[in-house]
Amino acid sequence: MEPHPPVSAVLGEVRTALLPESAALSRGSAAELMALVHGRPVRSRERPVIWAQSPVVVEGIDCRFATPDQRRVRAVGTVAARASVVGGRIMQSSAHSTVVPATSDRRQKWVHYLGRPGVAEVLTRVPASLGAELTAGFLAVRDSATDTFDPGAVAARLATRVRRNPMLDQNPPLHTPTTRLRWAARVEAGSAATMTMTLHPGELRTADFVVGDLAELAAVPAFCDDLALHDWLLTVLTEVIDEAEMYELSRTPVDQVISPLLEHLVYLWMPGSSTPPPLRGLWDVLEADPGFSRQWHARVGQLRDRLAVATLAALNRVSTVW
Repeated sequence: MEPHPPVSAVLGEVRTALLPESAALSRGSAAELMALVHGRPVRSRERPVIWAQSPVVVEGIDCRFATPDQRRVRAVGTVAARASVVGGRIMQSSAHSTVVPATSDRRQKWVHYLGRPGVAEVLTRVPASLGAELTAGFLAVRDSATDTFDPGAVAARLATRVRRNPMLDQNPPLHTPTTRLRWAARVEAGSAATMTMTLHPGELRTADFVVGDLAELAAVPAFCDDLALHDWLLTVLTEVIDEAEMYELSRTPVDQVISPLLEHLVYLWMPGSSTPPPLRGLWDVLEADPGFSRQWHARVGQLRDRLAVATLAALNRVSTVW
């Protein structure tokens, strides 16, 4: 059903990290960890990999949005946030708001906004180009420590809440980075769905979506979770390769850094498996250029070859001693 008033844009961010736990969580344990809202059900499944997602956590906002011309755009509403566990190993926290024009230029009581979770209403004048302006302004912001709309801060607080749960032993099998996927989406009626993804230095990635209808727009948050997961896996794999080279230079057993990744994370590579049908075609684009799976399989093969060589060298040393 098309919302009224019309959607200008949807803006969000996904944070992805390794769960601070030595053993992979079972489906039941993952669901228990995701029980963040009392009395609200947790979604979970066993296949293709263990997955559990928390109910929506709502946080109120009254802020301005970034725009290219720094024009003042004020909005009041809520951010919808969720946390999830993938494969019993990976934690994601995501937050987003759907931005719409307000029906009045006067701020309403909070009960009005709380009744529309994940919707932010723009109180200032709304030009026809607002969606494009919000998308450009939001994706141009690199630093989360700003006074403009920042769903990443909401996602970060939710991630911290999950990580501090006493059921986690805080002893992950390997050390990995946290990545941020900041994304924005808007509708151009009848156009084919497109996405432009940019990798920035450090932990930040941005993704700009243009979709053809509201069904595709509604699928963007789940697609971004899937995209962020597989980008994170590629990032971790690249860092492990770099770390393995440092281990070889220091003559430390290279299997100490390679084996945990091969054991705990490699089997989670399933791009598109969690993407809703309206946007699965975007994975065809990513597989063609830059070739997500080609990069993954080539680098996993590189690590397995390096581990095999290191194992053979160790066996030769043992044979020489005897």
